[in-house]
Amino acid sequence: MSTAAELMARAESRAIKRSVEVGGVTTDYWFYPAEVTNPELATNIVLAHGYRGTHKGLESFAGGLSQFNVYSPDLPGFGSSKPLKAKHNLENYVLWLKGFLDSIKISNPVLIGHSFGTLLVTACEAQFGVSQALICINPVAGGVTKGLSRFLLQFVKGFYWVAHILPLPIGMRMLKTWLLVDGMSAYTTKSKDKALRKWIKLQHDKYFNSFANSDVIWESYIASVSHTIHPYVDRLKKPILLVAAELDEVTPVSSVIAVSEQMPNAQVHVIKNCGHLVHYEAADETVSVMAKFIGELK
Repeated sequence: MSTAAELMARAESRAIKRSVEVGGVTTDYWFYPAEVTNPELATNIVLAHGYRGTHKGLESFAGGLSQFNVYSPDLPGFGSSKPLKAKHNLENYVLWLKGFLDSIKISNPVLIGHSFGTLLVTACEAQFGVSQALICINPVAGGVTKGLSRFLLQFVKGFYWVAHILPLPIGMRMLKTWLLVDGMSAYTTKSKDKALRKWIKLQHDKYFNSFANSDVIWESYIASVSHTIHPYVDRLKKPILLVAAELDEVTPVSSVIAVSEQMPNAQVHVIKNCGHLVHYEAADETVSVMAKFIGELK
C-alpha cells in the first residue's frame, strides 16, 4: 500500500508544467504522461481540484494512475493560474473547463473532480457532453448540515464576506491566517494517525493559501456552497463513479447514494473511516477503485 505522499512523489517525477490561454487568461496545468509502451494510446484523464486547492491536492491521483495520461490544471484564480476576467461563479468555471479541454485538444477524456470540482465536471458534461466517463470524489450531493458543521459553514461565509469587503491587504491577511487554515485542516481530517494529520496540515499550510485575491475566494466560495450536482443528474448518461466517504461531514454517504439512484449508469464506492480528504487519507484505495472503473470502460 502506498501513502498519498509516496504517490505524489511518483507524480512529481514525471510532471511537465504547461500553460494555455483560456478566455483570454493564462491557465497553468501539469501533464503526467502515461508510463506505458504507447502513451499516445492511453486514456486521457483531466482532474478538477476542490475549493481553495491547487493541482497539488490531487497529485496523489496523478501518481497512482500512472497508466493513463493525466492533465491537472490549477483552477482560475488558484495556484499559479490567473483569475477569470468574469465573476468566479459556477457558470463561468464550467465555460472555462470547456475552453480548457478545447485548448489542450483532447477528446472524450475521463473527468475526475473532487468536492467543488465535482460541480464543474458534472455541469460541463451535462451542458456539453465532453467526457467518456465521470468520477466524482466527495461529490457535492447535498444533505442538511447541522450542529457544528452548520455553525462552521455560516462562520466561514461571514468571515469570507468581511475579508472580501475590506481593503485588499487586510482581507488577504485575514484569509491567510493560520487559525483559519489550521482549523479547516483539523475539521476535515478524520484520521487518528498523528503523523498523517501532521503531514496533511503541512500540505494545507503550503497550498491552501495559494490564491489570487479575496474576490476569488468570496465568489468561488459562494459558487461552492450554492450548488449541488442534482440539477445535472438526469443528463448524466455516461458511466459515472461516485466515491463517498463514511465520515464526510460536507456530503453524507446517504446523499451520495440517493443521487446515484437518479442516474442510469452510476456506481458508488464508500471509503470507511475517512472524511472529505480522500485524496490524502485514502489515496491508494481511491486510485485502485478509479483504475478498475476506467479499465472497464474499454
